[in-house]
Amino acid sequence: MKVSSYQLYWLVTISSIVTTSYLPIHLAVEQARQDSWISMLLGGLTMLFVTWVILRVCKQHEDKTLVTFTKELLGTVLGKILVLVYFLLWFRQMTMIAKGTVDFQNLVMLHNTPMVFILLCMLALVVYAVYKGGITAVSRCAEIIGPILVLMFFVQLFLNPEDMNVKRILPVYADTGWLAILTGAFNSYSYLTDPTIALMLFFFAENKRTASRAVIWGTMTTIVWGVLATIVLMFVTGPQIASQLVVPVYSLTKYISILNFIQNIDAFYIPLWLLAAFIKLSLCLFILSYGLSEWTGFRNWKLIAWIVTSVWFVFYIYSNHNIRLSFTLKSMYLNGVLYPFVYLVIPLILWMIGTIKQRSKA
Repeated sequence: MKVSSYQLYWLVTISSIVTTSYLPIHLAVEQARQDSWISMLLGGLTMLFVTWVILRVCKQHEDKTLVTFTKELLGTVLGKILVLVYFLLWFRQMTMIAKGTVDFQNLVMLHNTPMVFILLCMLALVVYAVYKGGITAVSRCAEIIGPILVLMFFVQLFLNPEDMNVKRILPVYADTGWLAILTGAFNSYSYLTDPTIALMLFFFAENKRTASRAVIWGTMTTIVWGVLATIVLMFVTGPQIASQLVVPVYSLTKYISILNFIQNIDAFYIPLWLLAAFIKLSLCLFILSYGLSEWTGFRNWKLIAWIVTSVWFVFYIYSNHNIRLSFTLKSMYLNGVLYPFVYLVIPLILWMIGTIKQRSKA
């Protein structure tokens, strides 16, 4: 299974933009108010640096997956423990995106449909795509959906000029201050992009040289769109209304009305957002299943995909009834300890050890 750089770009862009459109903007607006776009920019630059560090690690071990080169650098026991942290991170992302997708469908389309039925349909589609085609099928879907998705997401930001008021974003910094801006960036940065998927995807890239540029450009596209979407949201609604919106970007489509003729743009937004969520979930399921097959030594990763999906379904039902799990997005432990450790500390350690070993061999 191989992925071209073009497909890799769309995989990174879609998997990042689907989370950016749902969580980070809402978390940033809660703290930074009209300066939330600065929080999004700071968080995006932080994740861009994390992506650059992770790519340095991937280039040192181009022909190895995360499980393989981690065991070589840190030893079997410690390497498996650290890789397990990434598995838990991807599993948490899958649960978070699944919950957001199911809630979104129940909110805007299927009001009286049981959420369990929506979840079962979605999981069946995801596991079928991964089982039949693996990363090849997911990447081909991404390169078809990606251009339409990104074009739609960028265009919709500029279809409502009559409701935009620049004064709603003023004054800059004076009302909030750096503490609120940094708090908004702190709460939202970890949900902007997902650079850790490159640790597994880089192994499947056809051209390692252009693959790095594809990942960087995919991350930058998401950051630019996230900052623009936050600014437009402030222009249209202002910070007071924006902080109360469940899905801010979707709400922007409801405001669009050009000459009372071009309306109901959300009819295009909803299927594209659901397709993007499908790409994200399928990608996470594949890298988690493939990684677990190497971690356990069990070669049949497709069977592991079915097992992971079953566990995923049970955990979703449990977390949906456990109220405490619903208030973890702004947890100090997650944002201040776990995410920096997974995104920055571990890649820096792997990069340093890999550099030392390369120089000692030379």
